[in-house]
Amino acid sequence: MCKNRKLYFFIVIGLLAGCGGGGSSDDISTEVIIPPVVEMPIEDDQAPNILFIISDDQGLDASAQYDLSEDSPNTPTLNELAQQGIIFDNMWVTPACTTTRGTIITGKYGINSGIESIPANLSTEHEILQQYLKKDSATEQYQSAVFGKWHLGVGNGNDSHPNEVGVEHYAGNLANLSDYYDWPLTINGITENITEYHSTKITDLALEWVNNQTSPWFAWVAYSAPHSPFHLPPESLHNRDLSGTSDDITNNKREYYLAAIEAMDSEIGRLLNSLDEETRANTIVIYIGDNGTPSAVIDNTIYSNSHAKGSLYQGGIATPFIVSGKGVTRLNERESALVTATDIFATIADIAGVNETKIHNSQSFKALLSETGGFDQDYIYTAYKSDDVTGWTTRSENYKLIEFDDGTQELYSLQDSFMEVNNLLPTNDLQLLEHLANLENFAELIHPGTTISPIDITNVILDNKSQNCVDYIEQFTSTVNDINNSKVFYGNLVISQVGDKCLFQTNAIPNHDFNDGGNAFPNNVSEQNDLFEITISPTIATQPTYISLQVDNAIMLNGVKVDLLAAGCYGIGNGKVGCNDMSQPWRYDPMHGANGFAVDSHNAHAQPDGTYHYHGSPVALFDDNNSQDSPVIGFAADGFPIFGSNFEHQGTIRKAQSSYRLKVGSRPSGQGEPGGNYDGTYRDDYEYIEGIGDLDECNGMTLNGVYGYYITQDYPYVLACFSGTPDSSFTK
Repeated sequence: MCKNRKLYFFIVIGLLAGCGGGGSSDDISTEVIIPPVVEMPIEDDQAPNILFIISDDQGLDASAQYDLSEDSPNTPTLNELAQQGIIFDNMWVTPACTTTRGTIITGKYGINSGIESIPANLSTEHEILQQYLKKDSATEQYQSAVFGKWHLGVGNGNDSHPNEVGVEHYAGNLANLSDYYDWPLTINGITENITEYHSTKITDLALEWVNNQTSPWFAWVAYSAPHSPFHLPPESLHNRDLSGTSDDITNNKREYYLAAIEAMDSEIGRLLNSLDEETRANTIVIYIGDNGTPSAVIDNTIYSNSHAKGSLYQGGIATPFIVSGKGVTRLNERESALVTATDIFATIADIAGVNETKIHNSQSFKALLSETGGFDQDYIYTAYKSDDVTGWTTRSENYKLIEFDDGTQELYSLQDSFMEVNNLLPTNDLQLLEHLANLENFAELIHPGTTISPIDITNVILDNKSQNCVDYIEQFTSTVNDINNSKVFYGNLVISQVGDKCLFQTNAIPNHDFNDGGNAFPNNVSEQNDLFEITISPTIATQPTYISLQVDNAIMLNGVKVDLLAAGCYGIGNGKVGCNDMSQPWRYDPMHGANGFAVDSHNAHAQPDGTYHYHGSPVALFDDNNSQDSPVIGFAADGFPIFGSNFEHQGTIRKAQSSYRLKVGSRPSGQGEPGGNYDGTYRDDYEYIEGIGDLDECNGMTLNGVYGYYITQDYPYVLACFSGTPDSSFTK
């Protein structure tokens, strides 16, 4: 034993790789007694020893400390550690063993360490935790060792990879086991075959090394249990009624999985009991699971198979985490702080004496060992890449966002259920959208793939012809002038995808100069904060929905809306004030020059609240010459695309023709009727005649299998009705 009077901290992290079967503490005869921590007269300035234990593939459904599953392992050692310390309820890892180990040993997210998937190879260019302790003057006295499962690559193909990346002493298995009783043991680059049960041998190796240290030490002990292959552990280490036959293992995988956890628990108990009283009194223990339970052995009453190891759901990334022993003054408590495996790097360094609490992507939570509220982290993040699942996830106290590599998103309330069965997206709930934006913004700080570099579209002519709004996902900006007021404005539009909808978040400032008419707008333009949602899969409705004052008509790809009916009515004031009476048939057409509405060269003006909006063709967005067919310039409220004026017809590019025409004759007069000839002053001066133009009653047509609306220079300019169903986000 080490007899030097050092302060010893023992850290155990369980990175577990399987699921287990039932059993309670009453039916386990194997008893592990952990001596109580005895306070010794130890000098406060002495460096602590640090023991870090990892188990492989253990989710919360296979941990007796989380009271989720009725089919949990009997783990008296871990139970006692929890009673003498803290259980962390919100620890996040990655969905796989290699990627979690990579975050711990480097203190970096996988996107920064290169350990994003399996297999992966830890590069020597990254400073590992053991090296970090060695280089700091406050911790350079530490001796370090790694025992058990490595699984961080093989470097140049030899067996010295752990030593090459900075481990002083390594003894264990470089990769996964194929047999717990017959496996290759590598010690500092030399490999021999071992026929001793893996959990027992790794414990022996750790004990031998620890008992020969005279300086402060940091030992990383990584069990392979309970990772497959599922097997029958030595009977002395568990007390489950198992036959060990191949058929029984095949038919009762979870039972054998849980038996491996119990055997590991017994060996952890032996490890702790082998420390002398003084060393044990100065030991801190930290235990974690490296990823969730595999689908083959997961408790389906808690998680579905698709939410297991390898997934970004809670069953794949939420694991047991226990801290106990010297320095932990909070006894038999639970901690709800949001922590990740990445934070372990800085925490161990802080415990050892490094005067830094934030290192790389890692933040120390050492303060939580002695006080509540000593760690402030509002959001956490993890990510993973595989053939089956690639994406990232972030969470706050109550909400969790998952984004997959195809851009699809899922939002869950963890307050309501940890089972993640109710995807809250898509949503129009402003509070949920705020949570969504905060989670996205946090991810953007970490993951380069989510960081949006705004594209400047000032005076840009659009050219994309895709009818799918997903193909326009991006952030756009512009710098434009209010000509008559000599004022500069900055446009801002963010197009994103949430579930089966595209979201347009816009300040309603166009990408072109505005207010350039002979008469200035009666209302000054101001920035807005608008959100419109466009369905990805629009469909033709049984009946069209006619445009009204209650629903905005469309959103253009520069962030400006179309609101065709926002105009005055005959007999209402001077006829120029907005008329909200839809029963009044004689609504002025702002596009009719004789009406004198102050629209600019882009057929737009400002509403009383300052919202810039189009009444006619937004010609600045597309090439109006007949040189090529027009691109998509926006989307109607029902999700169908809006094209410019031109389309290809029988090999010729020409403008789409409306099927509306001026009525012939005179309007009714008297009794509130305006009289006079039908000349386009009012929108009711026009009538729809099927077949006289290219377009239908709503101003759309199907071309090459794609339905869309087309801009026309004549009435109705953009659209007269919705062929589909308008989204509720367009409701005023």
